[in-house]
Amino acid sequence: MTTTFLISEAKVRAFTSLNNSVDTELIKNCIRTAQDYWLQNIIGTVLYNKLLSDVDSSSLTGNYKGLVDNYIQDFLLYSTYYETLEEIYLRPRNNGLLRPNGGENSDPVDKDLYDMKRQSVRNKMEYYAQRLTNYILEESNLFPELEQGDKLYEQEPDYASKYKNPFVMKGGYYLDFARKYGIRTYDRRYKQYPQ
Repeated sequence: MTTTFLISEAKVRAFTSLNNSVDTELIKNCIRTAQDYWLQNIIGTVLYNKLLSDVDSSSLTGNYKGLVDNYIQDFLLYSTYYETLEEIYLRPRNNGLLRPNGGENSDPVDKDLYDMKRQSVRNKMEYYAQRLTNYILEESNLFPELEQGDKLYEQEPDYASKYKNPFVMKGGYYLDFARKYGIRTYDRRYKQYPQ
């Protein structure tokens, strides 16, 4: 479990609606989850570990610093926020999941409001994930670690599988249908990456 963070808890608070009453340790745990679960899936274990090592040794520079500052932190901001929403909005108790109402008591969760807020944050997270993925694809020569994983426990970057699909759709109803049911679609912006 990592103790190194690529985004600070203070930055998460500054750029989201998480106020100062949210427990610092809760946010830090969500940063850890966002890094280990969401980020590592996009950039792979080898590059992920290099970035953590560089941050630990205060040697993050050049292209790696640009990657973290301009792409990864934006993504981590919303992936952390996404994870934190579940932790602060829903509290497991002996009598089920409850929503705190500001006092000693709790109310049942209004699932529709919760889902709407969480989906809004997820949409932003996915936008920044796509932006990070696009950058990694276009500038892969700057990060040789993307191709260096050779152990079973090292996660490979998952940017390539997103663009391997035999279906090509112009848009509209069929494209929406495919996305709704999880069918991968080819994005014409990536013609230079063969299927």
